[in-house]
Amino acid sequence: MEKQIVITESVAVMGNDGEYGMTAEPCNYLNSEPPSLKSLCEEFLYSRSNNSSATLRTYSRLISNHIAPHYELFKKAEDITMHRLGYIIIMPILKRGLQSTASAVISLLIMIMNYAGVAHEDICFRNIKNLPKVVNMKKKDEYEIPQRAMINKNIGKNIKYIFRVFRERHPKNKQVNQLLLLSFYLCLRQSEILSIRVKDVNFRRHNLHIVKTKTIKKGGFDVPMCPVLEDLLTEIIATCPGKPDDYIFTNRNNRRLHSSTLECYLYKTELRGLQTAHGIRAIFSTWASRNNKDNLTSECVLTHKTWNRVQELYNRDLNGYLYNKRKKLMTEWIEYVHYLVSDSQNSRKTVVK
Repeated sequence: MEKQIVITESVAVMGNDGEYGMTAEPCNYLNSEPPSLKSLCEEFLYSRSNNSSATLRTYSRLISNHIAPHYELFKKAEDITMHRLGYIIIMPILKRGLQSTASAVISLLIMIMNYAGVAHEDICFRNIKNLPKVVNMKKKDEYEIPQRAMINKNIGKNIKYIFRVFRERHPKNKQVNQLLLLSFYLCLRQSEILSIRVKDVNFRRHNLHIVKTKTIKKGGFDVPMCPVLEDLLTEIIATCPGKPDDYIFTNRNNRRLHSSTLECYLYKTELRGLQTAHGIRAIFSTWASRNNKDNLTSECVLTHKTWNRVQELYNRDLNGYLYNKRKKLMTEWIEYVHYLVSDSQNSRKTVVK
């Protein structure tokens, strides 16, 4: 007599809206019958019912959007092979250019198949971890170089193009437009810019203090402020909550923005694959090199410590990351970017008129 397992507690099933949810109706699984991909997904979600709601929502979204449409092709256990999973489920995602989504679906399929190997004795998926190799899944950095930047030929035209495309795509979001402009002005990493609080901006001393950077853990990093930068920071602070401990860029819950915010907004424009948030720093470095600026000073602007301990002992200005030289270089760079942005805005208004 075949053994039957009846689950009377809440299990994960797909609703009419295409999303998975929890139901109290019993769900029957026969051990004698090899499960299909659909039943494996439902069992997997039920086994993960103790996870957080956010994690379950992520799992259900990936399953309903990318795995569930192919259920009809995986009705038997014999149909669930590594090559068929790769070419039927993963390849269409890669052809759409969604590499990060494909990576997430691969990780989910590996977890589902590992669960199936434990829950069903007659099922064994060997070498399922090699699923990325089946579809020739490249490493993340081969798809998206973090320092990717538009530095070909005329940098000024490229900067104008970046701001024009970004404003046309996000015309009503003033905060991300300010974040993009401040990123060009400061040339710091996104995590460092978004960690700025109201109290870190000192208009009296014309100084902006960064508590900690990727390369500077103690003492912080002081950024000299010119009038153009001060005007932008004044405008930004006027729209934030205003308390000294508040971040200058906050979300709806008055919490700090995620470090990938600007990256996501750039990804939604025509700049996708051409310009990244971190690549803004590469634009500045290239501009400084083409205009014969001091290499050590430009590296200090980027908070790159390219000198050794002996040089730091003899050149005491290196302790402050060449503050006075950085002030002169950053003022020239900020005024240059401000001129380009203002010129692009004026030309756009003229065209509209």
